[in-house]
Formats: sequence, C-alpha cells, structure tokens
Amino acid sequence: MNSSGIPLLAGGLFAPHLDKNNVLISSIKTVQLMTLSSYLAECTGDQKYLDTALLTANCIKSWMIDFTTSLTKDCLIDALAAKERDGAVLSCHLTGLTIEGFIVLACATRDDGWRSLAIEMARSAMLYGEWHTLDGILNVCSDRAASDDTNVRTLKGLLIRGLMVAYERNRSNGPFCSLVRSYVNVQFNALFELARVQSSYGVDWRGPYAGPYGHGLVAALDTLVAAIAVNDV
Repeated sequence: MNSSGIPLLAGGLFAPHLDKNNVLISSIKTVQLMTLSSYLAECTGDQKYLDTALLTANCIKSWMIDFTTSLTKDCLIDALAAKERDGAVLSCHLTGLTIEGFIVLACATRDDGWRSLAIEMARSAMLYGEWHTLDGILNVCSDRAASDDTNVRTLKGLLIRGLMVAYERNRSNGPFCSLVRSYVNVQFNALFELARVQSSYGVDWRGPYAGPYGHGLVAALDTLVAAIAVNDV
C-alpha cells in the first residue's frame, strides 16, 4: 500500500494492446499468470516463480475480488490513475481459476491464508444465485443461442475445475468436500441427463440438447473429470 492508502498494483499484468500509452491492467491476464506461477513454484521450488505468484495473488486480492460476493471480477484497472474502469462484471471462469491458483499457492507457501480465501470464494461461487437455476444448475449466458461460443459460457467449466482442485487439496475438510461433491454431482447429472445425446454434450446444461458444437464439449469436459475425482470413481 502506498502513502495515500491505495493498494499497490505490483504484480498486475497489462492487457494486450498495440498502443504503448495504454496502461490498463487486466484481471484475466493477471489471474492466468498467478495460477501458472503458483504451479511452477510448487513444482520447481524456484523463488522467481514464487515471487511472481505472490505479487500477482496480492494484486488480485486487493483489486480484482469483489468482497461483497467473494468472487473475481473481469475488469480493467488504469495503472496510472490506480482506478478500476467502468464495466467490471463478476466472472464465473475467472473465479474458478482464482480458486485453483490460490489453493496451489497455499500448498506452495504453506500459508493457510490463501487456502481460507480460496475456500470462501468456492463456497460463494457455488451459492451465487445469478449463476444458477433455482435447482442449482450452472447457467451462465444461457440466454444466448447454442451456436454462440462466447468465452464466458464455453469456459464455465473452469469453475468446476477450480472446485475439483480445492476438493483434492482439502480432503480433511469434510463439510467443504461434501458441499463440492454435491455441487459437482448436480452439474454432472444435469449434463448427463438433460444436455446429452450419446457422447455429445450441449453447452446449456439445463437442456434440451442442442448441437453438436465443439464449445459444448469443452464446457462439459471439466465437469466430467471432476465428477470422477469427487466421487472417487
């Protein structure tokens, strides 16, 4: 934090652009870098990866998490003005990627502060009504045509992946693991029973099946893998 009380932006990654005067920091790029660096730090023990992971994680914690909901924002931050641009939205897939990165970072650093934050975010994501139907099916951007392969909907499986990683690295936390298992099973059952024709899966898990579209299979993959992991199949 600087002398004026504003959290530092060290660790934030700039959005891709061609304008050298563009100094916008991207939550998407920063979360991706944090998660990758956390894995590299854990695998190699190399301090440079750990330093990067910690810098990016602290930037995310200070600037990119909405602490009203404990969910990650898809946002841009003006690095010169130290101010978030208008248009930020809560992001399902970025929340999943943040949960995954924080859990791995907790293992790499043995700092349970990151673990606690990841678990809090995971619980919030599973219970966030605007992303789900009344019966708990993940329902991001389902108002769009099945042929629309917008990243927001195609990458929603990253939330399921993040929950799976949190489950696998917190098996001693029985209540949390039970919640994740129940949540993943709701998604799997919807996908398998309502949005499937043979081995092809639709992108809208409420059904009925519409496809085949490659982005439907991409969205389904993380859920199918997670269902095996959390049920110890």
